[in-house]
Amino acid sequence: MLPLVIACKVHAQAQPPTAPAAAPELPAKCLPAGDGYLRARLSGAVKTELNWGNDGTECTGAVRPTDGGIRMRFSRPDGAGKLVLVFGIAQLREGKAARNIPVNVTLIREGAGEFFSTQGDDKCTLDHVTQDAIVGIPHRARSYRVTARGFCTEPARAVRGKGAVLLSRFDYSGRVDFESQETQPDDILTAGKQ
Repeated sequence: MLPLVIACKVHAQAQPPTAPAAAPELPAKCLPAGDGYLRARLSGAVKTELNWGNDGTECTGAVRPTDGGIRMRFSRPDGAGKLVLVFGIAQLREGKAARNIPVNVTLIREGAGEFFSTQGDDKCTLDHVTQDAIVGIPHRARSYRVTARGFCTEPARAVRGKGAVLLSRFDYSGRVDFESQETQPDDILTAGKQ
């Protein structure tokens, strides 16, 4: 009986441990409180009405490397890639509300290799911007919920190739972290070399 017990013990020890099942990837959430969004009317080379809610929308924001303003990025799956909108706001300072400030807009169709940019902040304007401090765990006093409404008077033109996209109106609510600095300079975004 002793050989049978030893054989069972050896067999039990020889089995490799099973790896725990990988946790399913959770869908993106723009803001932890659930109140993030992006809405925009696009016409031209990309013609659509965007109505992105908090769930499924990625949104990030950080300090721009060139001028101390901020850059906010919103993205969502679109066919085989992602549709990305980037708002570069040179004149927005931490925690401040503002009216009628210029904004540079870049639209990227990841996977399709299409890049459109206003290539300057003289074609689009934010009518109204507010910033509300986000308090959470860990407490990050320099993170804000940025809510903005704006429009463009001229389209974002294709960086390579032909075509243009006009954002006749847009509004969004996303997050910016003033303790983070964006690593991509503006000319990388407008050159389409993300």
